Amino acid sequence: MDADMQTKLNAVIELCEEGDPEMCAFLGKEFYFGMNVDQDLDRAFRYLNVAAKDGDAISQFLVGFMHWSGRGTEPDQDKALEWFLLASEQGVPEAMYNVAKILLAKDEEKNREEAINWLKRSAAAGYDTAYDMLSDFED
Repeated sequence: MDADMQTKLNAVIELCEEGDPEMCAFLGKEFYFGMNVDQDLDRAFRYLNVAAKDGDAISQFLVGFMHWSGRGTEPDQDKALEWFLLASEQGVPEAMYNVAKILLAKDEEKNREEAINWLKRSAAAGYDTAYDMLSDFED
């Protein structure tokens, strides 16, 4: 990384460390995906949490995914569900789909109708994978 880019990165890191949620959302995604920086899931999780708690929907989705998959943190389906629900309420179709998947994994019989409703919302928001899963529930 050239010196100018490193200076800019350091400035963004400083703003994030001071609690700027927009900079934390940006940095969290950079560290999560390894774009322009080496991938660092611990830092990604820490930064994304700041942004997620401030209401950034994509950060909420990614924090949920990290809890669900155990990438950058311990796996925790309950925490994943909490974050996916927050992102879902802000219109993130992938989060809606993941809410359905977790509900079905927890207790398919009990949560079937709620999961189908989440899948319908996800599909209506344009997430094609939800359409595929909905077809499994057709009578």
